[in-house]
Amino acid sequence: MFQLLFPGRQLSRADLCKETGLSRATATDVTGEMIDDGLLRELGSRKRDGRGKPGTLLAIDTDVLRLICIDLSRPYVMTGAVMDLRARIVERRERVLDDGDRVDLDDVLSLVGQMIRLAGSGLVGIGVAVPGVVSGAGRVISSSNLGWDDVELRDMLEGEFSLPARVDNDANAALLADHFLGHGNPNCLLVQITRGIGASVLLNDEFVDGDDHAAGEIGHVVIDPNGPACTCGKRGCLEAYVSAIALRDRIRRDPNRRADILAEAGARLGEALVMPVSLLNLHDIAVYGPPDIVGETLLNACDETVNSLSRNDYQSGMRVRRCELGDDATLRGQAVSVLREIVGGRGLYAATTQVDKSCLEAAQLDGCSKLRCY
Repeated sequence: MFQLLFPGRQLSRADLCKETGLSRATATDVTGEMIDDGLLRELGSRKRDGRGKPGTLLAIDTDVLRLICIDLSRPYVMTGAVMDLRARIVERRERVLDDGDRVDLDDVLSLVGQMIRLAGSGLVGIGVAVPGVVSGAGRVISSSNLGWDDVELRDMLEGEFSLPARVDNDANAALLADHFLGHGNPNCLLVQITRGIGASVLLNDEFVDGDDHAAGEIGHVVIDPNGPACTCGKRGCLEAYVSAIALRDRIRRDPNRRADILAEAGARLGEALVMPVSLLNLHDIAVYGPPDIVGETLLNACDETVNSLSRNDYQSGMRVRRCELGDDATLRGQAVSVLREIVGGRGLYAATTQVDKSCLEAAQLDGCSKLRCY
């Protein structure tokens, strides 16, 4: 039911019964519990339409409960935010990194503590978005940009602050935001261009994780063995050509070629994406990054390259678009991830129209990982 109202819909209990297939008694019990827990609130009666008593509208309560989210994806800065249950920022703070890209774990814990103090009461969870490979249990397997390996970050957060925590890959967080708060489709590939470059894939509303939780780690795939040196030690990685840091450096050294540099980067990105999007039959490609880099020049070049190299008789054109959620997409997507953990793991709260009624009423949805069960 939470998903049906997220982020901003207003529905009556009768509406929820129609969309979920639940009985009126079950819907009343579930919504009553959610109201008591501070998840939903009553807004008053809707305008009367025909005979009968007008229904009372329900919406997500944004006044009671709070989340803490930290974004480690941007170069030279850590961003923390207090979020409401619609994944909107209530308070935010930033800390400039003293050592360039490197992030000290103590600094992360300190920023979380600061945000907790700002949040006050009603705090229900913590989320951290990390560039790199993250396991389903919240362990940072590897993050070359942060200088981390085998960091049990979720366990550290829960042990330190005694709150449920989620740690996710930053591109996955951005894709969640695009899917729930933007223009994303059930089948989508999102490329995030920030301090590095990463990707996330959604197939039939489910994330593709891979055997080692490393699906989407395309930044250090070599596209030119004779290309420039990369921070990973290899030469010619995609990240060396397309990351925001690399492109800004090239533009700074040759500002008159800015358009050419961005067009070349878009073409390089399109060449790298044409195989996976053709393999998975994806038509929706979202690119998330700073507007000085991810603008029309780069996007048009990427779109033209992908479509020209993949065109065939049975696959319609692919769309390359900008993720239009601004600088806070990763933070807001991480808030969605925390909400899925908190709400989706609470039995009947996960109810949607796509879940079998008998399963719902038996309350057998604990731990469901599918987006449609959020």
